[in-house]
Amino acid sequence: EAIADLTKALELEPDYSRALNRRARIYIDEDRLKEALADVEKAIKLSSDYGDAYATRGRIFYLEQDYRRAVVDLSTAIGFDPQQARPYGMRARIWCTWRDHTRAVEDAEQMVRLDPKSYYSFLTRAYVNADAGKYEAALPDLEEARSRNDRAADVYCEKAFCFFGLQKYDEAIAEASTAIELQPSYGQAHQLRGRALLAKSQLDRAIADLSLALQFNRNDVLALIGRGTAYADQTRFAKALADFEAAVKIAPESFEARLYRANTYKALGQKEKANADLTALSKTKPERPEAFLQRAIAYSSQGRYDDAISDATTAIGQSEAVAPGAYYIRASAELRKNDLEKALEDVTKTIELAPENVEAYQLRAAIKGQQKRFAEAAEDCRKAMELRPGDPAIHLNYSYSLSRLGDYSASQRELEEAERLGAKSAGFYNNLAWLLSTADDDAIRDGSKAQTAIEAAIELMPNEPRLWDTQAAVFAELGQFKQAVKWQKRYLASKELTAEQQQNGRERLKHYERREAYRQPPGT
Repeated sequence: EAIADLTKALELEPDYSRALNRRARIYIDEDRLKEALADVEKAIKLSSDYGDAYATRGRIFYLEQDYRRAVVDLSTAIGFDPQQARPYGMRARIWCTWRDHTRAVEDAEQMVRLDPKSYYSFLTRAYVNADAGKYEAALPDLEEARSRNDRAADVYCEKAFCFFGLQKYDEAIAEASTAIELQPSYGQAHQLRGRALLAKSQLDRAIADLSLALQFNRNDVLALIGRGTAYADQTRFAKALADFEAAVKIAPESFEARLYRANTYKALGQKEKANADLTALSKTKPERPEAFLQRAIAYSSQGRYDDAISDATTAIGQSEAVAPGAYYIRASAELRKNDLEKALEDVTKTIELAPENVEAYQLRAAIKGQQKRFAEAAEDCRKAMELRPGDPAIHLNYSYSLSRLGDYSASQRELEEAERLGAKSAGFYNNLAWLLSTADDDAIRDGSKAQTAIEAAIELMPNEPRLWDTQAAVFAELGQFKQAVKWQKRYLASKELTAEQQQNGRERLKHYERREAYRQPPGT
């Protein structure tokens, strides 16, 4: 109706620049940018000193991601009318995109000063702080914004972003859900909720939300990376690869998209493609600590653990902000080098600096498991579950530690809980099959169920040697020793095994050749 009224007004007075500008703003709200641009350019031609028209055109350029032209128009609008709040908000967001936090803060403060009654003024200042990683500082402004307009979906979405940054995933899910209730087609809110669900390993729900986000914006790189990660966690690598390839096509400079694509290529056995991606990532010449950390991750994925440790060490020395992540990467690399004491020291440092880092507790549990300190590993898993209840991956890890302690019934209980929570990966089915075929407890073992589980695992990851090892154990439990020997020899032929894995695998082969099933005693 507003467009119809403005069109009638323009029929009566074609050179009415304010009506042209007003209609352009409505066209923008309806995502009709081409028509909006035609109207506002005519308005500027008619009234070259009309500041609000420049602000309108600046908004169009901003939405088209033509930031340089947007800044010119927004600055022109401010020059004509310095007391107009609107252009400061858009320009602040562009400064954020260009990583000019000082100018972004200046513009956001101006907007709050000029229009303190508008929720959007406080939302803009919150956005600027959140973009700089100052999530706690952003939250009071978001409450101010909500108090001025509690029906504004973008306020709740920005709160979800802040809570996600603070790793408070339940709060992020709640705020994103409110945004979606207010605006069901809000793609970014679906994306944030999906990524928070992914962080909690609620993979099916994450995929559903991220798929909706992509329906609303097929170029949402974060949604593609998130959904690809969820598929990869479910060992659905073909689907994961499709998402990562789409993300790289949209954002070829994205470190995460290219890294995850490389890891997926590796999982699919496409080593040349994986190496090409990882080589491209490791050829960078970092200057900032964040860049050193990224290159450390790339080196680690390539198996260049000494280089990864070196870059992580540099990042630790340059920035307290990235130190927790850098200690974590260094610990991971040291674990792969079997330097368990150093790995334990570094991951413990991660926990000291970031005591709510769930991944760090899980890594420390893995290290202690390697050291056969299974009670301590189980305790770290329990701590991780306290921090992130409902995560099936943690229950899976806890089950492993319990089985090594000889508490097979509790281990099975945790596996059942992991399955109830949605665990469907090859890793889950492999662990289930291993427990049901090797537990030193007659009440736990079930060869037929173990066979069903390992078949599901191998269907998801047919080229994973660990699954061949488990398949051999399952056949032995079923009394099919000829098949057990065949699969164990296939496992031992893998070039990916460590010396310890080779030794343990040969010991199991001796059992099968003697027509004995393998039993894993506690503490091993």
